[in-house]
Amino acid sequence: MTIERIRAEAERDKPVAKRSPTEMMVRTRRALWLVLGMLCLSLLVVVLGIYTTTRTESLSIAGYVSGVILSFGSFLGVLGLFLEENRKQLLTAAIVFLSFGIIASFMCLVIDGVFIVFNVDIRPLKAGRCQFYASGSSYIYENYHASVPCRTLKESCSMTVRSGTCYCCDLYDCANGGYLNNYYEFVGVRSCQDVLTLYILIWVLTSLNLVAFFIGILTTAVLGSIKGLRSSSPMTQSSENRMSSPTAPLLMDANTHTVHQLHQVFPCP
Repeated sequence: MTIERIRAEAERDKPVAKRSPTEMMVRTRRALWLVLGMLCLSLLVVVLGIYTTTRTESLSIAGYVSGVILSFGSFLGVLGLFLEENRKQLLTAAIVFLSFGIIASFMCLVIDGVFIVFNVDIRPLKAGRCQFYASGSSYIYENYHASVPCRTLKESCSMTVRSGTCYCCDLYDCANGGYLNNYYEFVGVRSCQDVLTLYILIWVLTSLNLVAFFIGILTTAVLGSIKGLRSSSPMTQSSENRMSSPTAPLLMDANTHTVHQLHQVFPCP
């Protein structure tokens, strides 16, 4: 029992790692710049992802999801670095959201980069072998469909397209009705040139998600290191040094000292 008490007192008397106010301020300022950069990058991912998603109905872009989560986590990180009262709770919440945002950015990187970019063949678009179909102003955009001829080097057939569609007959499988390739048409574009622009935007969004993945890991590590720090003021240091000094006089409670003297003067029978 005595050995366990000695070990407990030794662990209790170990000095807690503290930082001076100047060093803490410098580290907080650097972390603030990093979190603000993460916030700007996340907002850019959100804006670019939403803009790319609304360009066409044929592709479902998921890149903006990671930006939403990362921007919310970065906002909590900025609040945690500015506020002293609830810093630990806010930084903990920021780290949690940033961790989910890192996972989401990796998933968006796989979905947009692998399943979409590498499955979209833009060689017929560059060669000018794709056609754009517009029904005209007298028809409703969503409800008008038409059958257009589609001729390839091997076979010819007809395909049904909607108004405002860029279609590529070289990517259409006449025997299977185009079911082997889902990206032979792009609905909702203004011209086939918009498809090339959309392809570039998807690559840019994928690259931003890759950058956000690594910066998110760095930001999470920096916020985690700041969350465990404790700043020490000069008054706290002087009081702790006075209490820990072996030559410092011991302060006794006046009431306790008086009661002890009364017990000495009037001993109990």
